[in-house]
Amino acid sequence: MRNPFIMFIAVQLIALFDMADCFSLLRSGSPKDLSSNILDGLRNTSAKSKLLNLETDFYDSSTGLYSEGVWHNALVGIAHLQHNQPADRIANSLFQHSWDGCSFRRRCWSGNWDHSTIESENPPEQANYYRESSEHRCVQHGMALIFWSQLLSDRKADQDGRCREQQKHIADSFFNEFYDPSVQKFTTISKAQGGGSTLRPSASAAKQTLGDSEGSPYYRAVDQAIAVLACLEHFRVLEQKTESDAIKKEQDTVIDLVQTTCRQIMSPNGFGYGNIEEAKSYLGLDRNRNFWHDGWTFLALIRARRFIWPSDTNHGEAQLFTMWKDLMDKYVDNDGTVWHWPRKSKADSSNVRYCGDNALAFAIRRNLEIERSSKNEEDFLRFINDLQKENDLELASVADVYPQVRLHPNTELAALLVWP
Repeated sequence: MRNPFIMFIAVQLIALFDMADCFSLLRSGSPKDLSSNILDGLRNTSAKSKLLNLETDFYDSSTGLYSEGVWHNALVGIAHLQHNQPADRIANSLFQHSWDGCSFRRRCWSGNWDHSTIESENPPEQANYYRESSEHRCVQHGMALIFWSQLLSDRKADQDGRCREQQKHIADSFFNEFYDPSVQKFTTISKAQGGGSTLRPSASAAKQTLGDSEGSPYYRAVDQAIAVLACLEHFRVLEQKTESDAIKKEQDTVIDLVQTTCRQIMSPNGFGYGNIEEAKSYLGLDRNRNFWHDGWTFLALIRARRFIWPSDTNHGEAQLFTMWKDLMDKYVDNDGTVWHWPRKSKADSSNVRYCGDNALAFAIRRNLEIERSSKNEEDFLRFINDLQKENDLELASVADVYPQVRLHPNTELAALLVWP
């Protein structure tokens, strides 16, 4: 016969172990607390020497910049604002060093990082990412527009009107330089730099597309997605302005852009995301699908849902839920984490679970309220907890198979834990 007292003690011990596991998952507190801790960790990486290491020193106290790339600084700025931390210094330094009057240059050597290592015998991994680049890219300009639009809600940042003036320049140039009305799509590269063709060298390897000498144009779903998110943030800025015929006309133009771009994303004649299985993340260029592109695209559709389905009281909830289920069937692992490549295209042993992809999935679930659960959050926190092991600053490594602690997983994580 089973002893009731022993059974009681066993149940209590199991509960205690479950609680301990839960506390270990939430060692940084809520997702917002985790985001704040990541920002603290990034700031604490800076070496005391004059020159900073490109790969491991993420913050320059002399400029307030987190590396010299536009994308990551904009994301960190967005995270700062979500925590009511000042972000105007990031904006001022970015505008001073990276804005060229037309767009943001992809990377400017604007801080105290040691660039001599790029040409050394032991260069940084993917050294081309750290080279100076005057290239204008849609995703970076778009994320900067999101950052500046949110910055306007911080009244301290606009005491002299400078932020408002900068935001207007950034918005006007974004629409003029990256939207091509002839094809109703946003281009990868600015109009001033040719719009983007298959002759464009890749950012990672600095090489052109193999076997292509014609230079045909191509378009990416992720550019459309970031553009939609930027349009929505800019629309919020317009809503705060004094109502006038000119402002109303500009609002209508921005919403028309959102609706037109989302139709391109959804349509089978465009990127085809209305059918997740048949969707294409590139048009005019043969590239494999991955969750980073698909995830940003789907997140943009969720955020724009009231404009895509204005007459539906649930704003496309049923279709969005079906699309998300199809994405999960394509990418999710048995433990709830997200693979980078579709499971049908790569075996688990050769696939990767990136921090950024899983932070993106977390943001999607938060926005797609019908797909939220405590188990999803526990699976995500357990994954991030694993990436933070053996790391005193509690920063995340790149992926489950890449133990290096780098900037890009942490900027995306810090922002996507709390935004949008």
